[in-house]
Amino acid sequence: MPHTYLPFNRLRQFVELLGLGGELRSPLAKWSGVFLPHADEFAQCIETFVTSRPQLRIIRENQHPPTRLNSNWMRWFTLIFSTGADETLMTRIWRSGQAHVVYNVDHRYVSLAYNIARGFCHELVGKHLPLEEQPTALTLLDKMIDFSILVETDAFVTYATQCELEVIQGISHQVRNPVSIIGGSARKLLKLHPDDSETREAVETILAEAVRLEHMARNVNIYMDITRNEARFQPVPLEPVLAASRERAQAGASLTDATVTLSIDPRASVLSADPGELTTMFACLLENAFRFADPDNPKVDITATTNPVRDGFAVITIANNGETFDPDTLGQAFSPFHSSTPMATGFGLPMARVIASKYSGNITQAPVEPIGTKSVVTLPVHVGAEG
Repeated sequence: MPHTYLPFNRLRQFVELLGLGGELRSPLAKWSGVFLPHADEFAQCIETFVTSRPQLRIIRENQHPPTRLNSNWMRWFTLIFSTGADETLMTRIWRSGQAHVVYNVDHRYVSLAYNIARGFCHELVGKHLPLEEQPTALTLLDKMIDFSILVETDAFVTYATQCELEVIQGISHQVRNPVSIIGGSARKLLKLHPDDSETREAVETILAEAVRLEHMARNVNIYMDITRNEARFQPVPLEPVLAASRERAQAGASLTDATVTLSIDPRASVLSADPGELTTMFACLLENAFRFADPDNPKVDITATTNPVRDGFAVITIANNGETFDPDTLGQAFSPFHSSTPMATGFGLPMARVIASKYSGNITQAPVEPIGTKSVVTLPVHVGAEG
């Protein structure tokens, strides 16, 4: 199976947060002579649990060799009492998490297995360690097992998400080919019957829907790329990004004459994110603002200030002077494929929120009194921004 890249830096953060770093050997190594003789007994305990569950038993019986489960748990048990939370243990647990996705293992059973491991080890501590050493040993054991669960869960979620994204992106690619053929055939039909008004009307509808599907497929690919790529924090001057986003948005919304006002607090003038992704995010928000502004006198106001309740973050507000929507309706706007505009794809706002979340921010929408709607964006400011 194709393995994902191991995020060792992130996994080392788990080590530090749990207080397991700073030593060359496992903090449990001092008791290895007590625990390691029970490795086989431990593996049998886990295997008994697995064979008691029909779903897990079927998976085990289809593994080659059949002793694989036993040897994997014995190896894990040995590593936590020898090398500890090093790259060898990280790699083994990470691969295990990916395998659980491949074999479609219910992740709740994995967590149960680790808690059975916890109970087994706690029992050994109570039986074989001096009373004065037990609190320290129990604390370290819990940290090591918690670390294992964190790494395994991280791997499981990362790989499952990657598999889902690949399926969705594959469907998107497959959609684009027939859409092109449909569009070409429709244009050919139009040439064959240039004077037939009914044919023209039907063909124009087909072409419009084909264009919408093509845009949707493209947006799905962009959405997948944004989700898959790691966040890249770098200083991003806000004003030029907004200018580029405005140009893209007005072209998309077919509104080139909207009046836009801009006010940026110097302390919120430089954000920390990827400039390309911020341009995409603001373009989605501005296109939405332009589309729903007053059609007779479209106005959009953009302000950027420091966040009064969250240090190190800016608040960028994009407000228009259009219809004031119901708050319940606004909540649906961030659902993929949801759109109140017939020919829209419904991917703009969800894509924008994914980008904001990627950089530890958020986007909300709210009505503006007496008229209008606003998008409120929270994003981190660059440390070197003016203060």
